[in-house]
Amino acid sequence: MRAAVTIGSINTYYTLGLRMLKRNIGSAPKDDYLERVPFSSVTYDFGAVCGEQSYGERTLTYRFELVDLHKRRAQDSIVHILNVMHWTGRRCLIDSLYPDYHFNVREPVVSVEGSHGIYMIVMTFKAEPHMYPNSNKMYTAETVNFPDVNGDGIVDGSDVTMILAAYANMGAGLPSGLTPEQERAADADMDGMITGADATLAQHFYAEAGSGKYENSPAGFAEFMNEWKNMGKGVI
Repeated sequence: MRAAVTIGSINTYYTLGLRMLKRNIGSAPKDDYLERVPFSSVTYDFGAVCGEQSYGERTLTYRFELVDLHKRRAQDSIVHILNVMHWTGRRCLIDSLYPDYHFNVREPVVSVEGSHGIYMIVMTFKAEPHMYPNSNKMYTAETVNFPDVNGDGIVDGSDVTMILAAYANMGAGLPSGLTPEQERAADADMDGMITGADATLAQHFYAEAGSGKYENSPAGFAEFMNEWKNMGKGVI
């Protein structure tokens, strides 16, 4: 598969003729609403005051190369690229690196440099913090990462604790403390990383399985993930 991004009917490789040189998919920055208690050294973080941590927009940066030795044709191609990269509101962007997910992005800042037939085009997008599953992505018992980290057959609070501990270890530059099999289970959202979002998914599933809404099993977790997707919940 060619490295490219697709926005609506526009594919940067097949439609615009751009070869992707580099991508940087930034993480969503955590909102820090810090308030210090007057006349004390106590500081409170109100970033999760509504029940869950809030995040700001993530930045997506792509560097492309356009090669065309015909100067006027290259000029027309660049003008076309600049024109199609203008819109209002947000649009769906699918990166070939994550074909089953999409980002909701604002129009990018586009810069162009180069000459003599070789042009470097950089597009920088601001996206909503979540990466959303595409509507055609369906989870099954065979494809989900069931977050039973301790291997006792169910997801419960101890699994959530193990995911959070692994996340903290890795954030500090240490080994996760998990086996490879446990690391796979801990990556509940299957984005290739162990983060707080995995613990959030495991915690929500544990609570709803406990209420009887889902069976505490891989099949139940697949059902949960499909409904989570349909509610617009995405991956931070």
